[in-house]
Amino acid sequence: MRPELGLSDDLDEEIERAAETGLRFGAWPESIKTLWRAQKFHRRRRELAFINAIGLAWCVACLALDYTAGSQVFSAGLALRLGLVAPLYLLAIGAAFFGGWRAQRWTTIAAVPAFAGVAGYLGMHVATEQVQEYVMASALLLAMAIVILPLRVPWLAFMAAGSVAVLWAIWATMPVRGDAEFALLCFTSGIAFASLILPLRTARLKDQNFLFALRAQIVSRRLMEANDQLRALSDRDDLTGLPNRRYLERVFDDAFQASVRDGHDLAVIMIDVDHFKKFNDTHGHVAGDRTLTSVARTLEQTITGPGQMIARYGGEEFIAIVEGADEKTVLGLAERARQAVADRPVSTRSRKRVTVTVSMGVSLRREVDLSPTAIIERADAALYEAKRAGRNLVRLAGRKNGKPPAPVVPESA
Repeated sequence: MRPELGLSDDLDEEIERAAETGLRFGAWPESIKTLWRAQKFHRRRRELAFINAIGLAWCVACLALDYTAGSQVFSAGLALRLGLVAPLYLLAIGAAFFGGWRAQRWTTIAAVPAFAGVAGYLGMHVATEQVQEYVMASALLLAMAIVILPLRVPWLAFMAAGSVAVLWAIWATMPVRGDAEFALLCFTSGIAFASLILPLRTARLKDQNFLFALRAQIVSRRLMEANDQLRALSDRDDLTGLPNRRYLERVFDDAFQASVRDGHDLAVIMIDVDHFKKFNDTHGHVAGDRTLTSVARTLEQTITGPGQMIARYGGEEFIAIVEGADEKTVLGLAERARQAVADRPVSTRSRKRVTVTVSMGVSLRREVDLSPTAIIERADAALYEAKRAGRNLVRLAGRKNGKPPAPVVPESA
């Protein structure tokens, strides 16, 4: 699963298919709908809380209109607006902050028909002289709610139908019904359902943008993964699979700076396959490549502890970095690696098993070393001392006359 949106490979395919075919929300797989709800939930909390707060404020402000219509209208409006509509809006605000998806939806839907119904009732039963103003206010309220509420179109249509049904029911209970009221309700009904066109189009565009945004994230993630793979490949030697020289230099520079800063030991082991050119000439380049791979694998298995790294330096040369180890430990590690290579013969094209050996030069960081290059140069000089002394040897930089160090007994012995 992808942490940013919980994406999986199967879901990637569903998203791409939905985006390419322009699939409508109702036909989306449930997995995509779940992502949609997860992304929209917190934003919808804020939007519903804000819009319902406006509805509550408008409900209270309408008491001024009731007051201008007379004391009887004001008394009825005060009871209905503060006793029915305001509590519903408060409930909707609470659900927006603390409720789930369904609670948010139903409390918001319930408040709108109540608001429109109270306005319609006051106009058609109490303030009959201002019936036009009250019914038109209901129509305006309903149209605005349909346009601005962040609900899916089917629920907006349900809210519109409920509100219109409430207004028609109030009209049906009027003692005297005239053509003016009938025309007003027809106009209100038409406005309500015509208002659905805007959220219908907007929802369609938002759904498409959501799918396109998900698909863009998929493409971006795949591009990042491809870049990571390319970066990893660029840091690896194609033949042996070991880190290459470019990666080594980057890591070694950091290790050198940390060693100088913290006063920790740092050692370099230069490794060269003995008589490799002669081996290639005798057994062929395929066997030579196989030999380098075998040696690399053996070295990697031996030099594998914390703070240790082995890399291919170039050609038949390898280099190891050892952090936090003293002279005795580093020489013991080098000796075990040298012996491990010698104990693992390689196959030639004639299926003959041939022993391959390596020579090693070891150097430890000194206070006079001003750069990683200085340590490597001393390790390289020690390596050539080992070659001049007969090969298949480990030499420590700074030993005079190629004199070998005291024998080192491996810890596992």
